[in-house]
Amino acid sequence: RKLLHQAGHAVQAVKPVFMMSPISVAQYLEPGVLDFDLLLIDEASQVRPVDSLGAVARARQMTVVGDDRQLPPTRFFSRVVGDESEATEDDDFQAGDMESILGLCEAQNMPQKMLQWHYRSRHHSLIAVSNREFYGDRLYVVPSPFNGEGDLGLRFRHIADGVFDRGGTRTNQKEAIAIADAVMEHARLYPDKTLGVGAFSVAQRDAILDELELRRRQAVELE
Repeated sequence: RKLLHQAGHAVQAVKPVFMMSPISVAQYLEPGVLDFDLLLIDEASQVRPVDSLGAVARARQMTVVGDDRQLPPTRFFSRVVGDESEATEDDDFQAGDMESILGLCEAQNMPQKMLQWHYRSRHHSLIAVSNREFYGDRLYVVPSPFNGEGDLGLRFRHIADGVFDRGGTRTNQKEAIAIADAVMEHARLYPDKTLGVGAFSVAQRDAILDELELRRRQAVELE
């Protein structure tokens, strides 16, 4: 903050593009010291208006990029101030009434343009449902050169006898066994490929690792 206060314009001359989080803007850019020609807010559906206004105040114009079909910003870290059940007499529009800066800009009738090219899914089937249900088939999707089933996409494997031990270990032992077996099978069939395994809790992760350790001892050739 002190460096940018004393030499901010020199820093801008060397590095004219600043990429900062809302909290970094408040922390390092003292009000009135620096301003910017353009503010670009990415993932705007996830940014609350109160978190973005500090950056907005430091720019001459702004472009907001986001998707109103995405979930709104999480309220997990918000603290409830006062009694929300109390009725208010002031019905005037407030920026804080909007969930995101994207919603605020839409409410202010800022010009809009839809970005239509979608390139992030490695297989077109991964975006097909969203394109049809949410975007009216308006997205241009690059088709994958691979088609059919094979090893592409997601598959749901139901473990019929899997039970979550809610009051005890807080794990699903049957699922842990199935996952450990799948890991060993992957190592056997695809020894040159890496593998990532995700679990929804530390306890389940440890259960998988315990089962995997037993199988590694029995099949040292796969180590």
